[in-house]
Amino acid sequence: MYPRIISVLFYMFFTCVIFNPEVQGLAIYFYVFIPFLDPDFSRFLASTARRWSGPLLIAVAVSLASSPTVAVKIVSIAICIGYLMYTMTRRINYLHHWMAINIIFAMLQFVLYYVDYPLSIQLGPEEMSKMIWGQYATPTFTNFFEIFYFARVSGFSREAGFFSSLLVGAFVAYLSTERVNKKMVALYCIGLFISFSKSSMLLFVIAGLYLFRHKLRAVHPLMILIIFVGVITPLSVFLANHGFYGSESFAHRFSGYPFLLDARLEDVILGVSPQKIVAQYTYLPYIHSIEHLVKIGVPFAGLPATVADLGLFGALVFIGVLAFTASDGFVMLLFLLLTCTVSITTVTSFVPIAYLLLYWPRFTVFWAQFTQETQERLSNGSNGSLSRFRRPETNRPIPIGSK
Repeated sequence: MYPRIISVLFYMFFTCVIFNPEVQGLAIYFYVFIPFLDPDFSRFLASTARRWSGPLLIAVAVSLASSPTVAVKIVSIAICIGYLMYTMTRRINYLHHWMAINIIFAMLQFVLYYVDYPLSIQLGPEEMSKMIWGQYATPTFTNFFEIFYFARVSGFSREAGFFSSLLVGAFVAYLSTERVNKKMVALYCIGLFISFSKSSMLLFVIAGLYLFRHKLRAVHPLMILIIFVGVITPLSVFLANHGFYGSESFAHRFSGYPFLLDARLEDVILGVSPQKIVAQYTYLPYIHSIEHLVKIGVPFAGLPATVADLGLFGALVFIGVLAFTASDGFVMLLFLLLTCTVSITTVTSFVPIAYLLLYWPRFTVFWAQFTQETQERLSNGSNGSLSRFRRPETNRPIPIGSK
């Protein structure tokens, strides 16, 4: 019962981001610390350390050399990934239960938008966060407005776009790792409809890529990464030359790629801070258009954000670690798509979910072998503490990443 309570708390704070405070500009994500309240989680980490400790140490070491803040974020993401896997093997995964709660609350916001608009705003992330934390409320944006004649809402996320990204990531994870229930699928579809944003369109892209999953799995993740950068860079340069067609959203997501071509070599190699970008690069039209975002510390999204934070060498090592530890080319492409709207070192919940998808197929194979080897070593034939865990499902194919 105790591990279940801890899991419920973790997934509450994990999916309901506005329940986490911010102190002096630093977000305090409770879900990074809550897992260690369960002693079995620490034992799970110790028993699997030989598989993840090496790559994690490399990623943290190279990050520490350039940005200790990024190193802390990487460790935080690793904790989240570990706990997601732990709860899934322990059968105490409440991710989709809390997503259902989020969607139901979002449905209430959606209805109130038309019935009692002021009340819907009071139930929006900005007012809710202030009501809970006051001056320590996490930054939010109640961007309830109509798209294609329908309002979009945010649930317990900080804004509708983040809620949409969380829904896409959680929905893909649901289809990949759980027995599919039609009611749950319908609930996710409703959530995606009432939180519609550019991130929602990724689901259609992922559905198209799923048709080619077998061919994509045969491609090394590093090659997928190179092809992705090779395609998105000229596209981003084209959009930048046309002012991103006046879209601030597109400018923020894609301006990092042309910036790496326009920036001084020194800044690309060593990394560049948001303050320096504001001071020296606002003459670039696409940087000028997102200057207010740069000032608050979020200049770029996707891979360029990692280059800006760590410098070229650090970013190449970190991204290389991801490419060489990813399960296959298909999940690597999913990861790149799911994280294209934020930095890949962002601790916000849908990013750890993207990492879960990146490593889940390989983890299922490892865990099956690990439990079998452990049980064979037990002379009395009892599986001891491993009885609390489960093997990966073998009576059905794993949709994402299966060989």
